[in-house]
Amino acid sequence: MIGEKSLHLPSLGQIHLAPIQISDQGKLYELMGKVYRDAYQPIWTDGGAWYVDLIYGRETLEKELKRERSHYFFIEVEGQRAGVFKYDFPFSPRETPIPSAMKIHRLYLDSRYHGTGLAKLLMDYAEKIARGNKLENIWLEAMSCQPQAKRFYEKCGFEVVHSYQLDFERIYPEFREILIMRKKLTN
Repeated sequence: MIGEKSLHLPSLGQIHLAPIQISDQGKLYELMGKVYRDAYQPIWTDGGAWYVDLIYGRETLEKELKRERSHYFFIEVEGQRAGVFKYDFPFSPRETPIPSAMKIHRLYLDSRYHGTGLAKLLMDYAEKIARGNKLENIWLEAMSCQPQAKRFYEKCGFEVVHSYQLDFERIYPEFREILIMRKKLTN
């Protein structure tokens, strides 16, 4: 895991990417219980409780932090936790080959930070890391039921290269489509 990083956004001030440690699991769970459910509660039969328990529980966090390719951070804005940011490299999806790639695995922001430029700053930061590691592609997964996210990623230069259906029974069937989006990096 790399150390804490500082970024700056004029409208928000200092942004810190603070590496998540296993001892942060309770804070991560609490934050994402709010942030994730605020955005995705309507697509789940249980409001997203099962997913938050699975993804932000201690066992999953331990596995993710042990992976050398995994880089997982709290996003802090002026000392306040604003969300999480996680990227993995090298990493290609199972569903379609994307060689020499970084996956933007999680970028979740508290709704107070939507529209502030923070997500774009983090996408640019990930691209800088990918280029610095001589990667050729960045990819991510977006839910087709979140058109505003898809538009944002398209503005950042991503295009849909594949789609598939999640098999999570607790997601209502009409919300299960996942889009794999890729951005080719040119040097």
